[in-house]
Amino acid sequence: MSDKSYRSSSHTQEAYLADMLESARQILRYMQGVSFEAFWENAEKRDAVAMRIAVIGEAARQVAKETEEQLSGVPFKEIRGMRNRISHDYGRANDRIVWKVTQENIQPLADALDGYFAKRLPPTPMEESSPMRLSRARTKKRSSR
Repeated sequence: MSDKSYRSSSHTQEAYLADMLESARQILRYMQGVSFEAFWENAEKRDAVAMRIAVIGEAARQVAKETEEQLSGVPFKEIRGMRNRISHDYGRANDRIVWKVTQENIQPLADALDGYFAKRLPPTPMEESSPMRLSRARTKKRSSR
């Protein structure tokens, strides 16, 4: 199997996107209610957030063009660029820019990825038996008679 065909397989693409979503969610948790001053004063939080942004960028590097096209609202090029700055500037990444990314870009990324997965993944057994889902199924069955 060539590297390109492996990289573009649907399962692998979803794994990369899941990595991005997991890291985005972690950043949102880390940064909930955190001011820039608190972020600036907490080296562990800065390092954790930078690491998660690097993970998002590394996963984004593996996303195939076909998959990117399905997520047109996700700025893959900018995500990869941010990862490169964090990974290769060796501690010189601008913390104000990193904080701004957490405040302006991470939630829209998580929302876009959640939307992508909501369209593709089958419902969990719990969702299949939920009262709302069963109610909709009964209504649909009645209307088709």
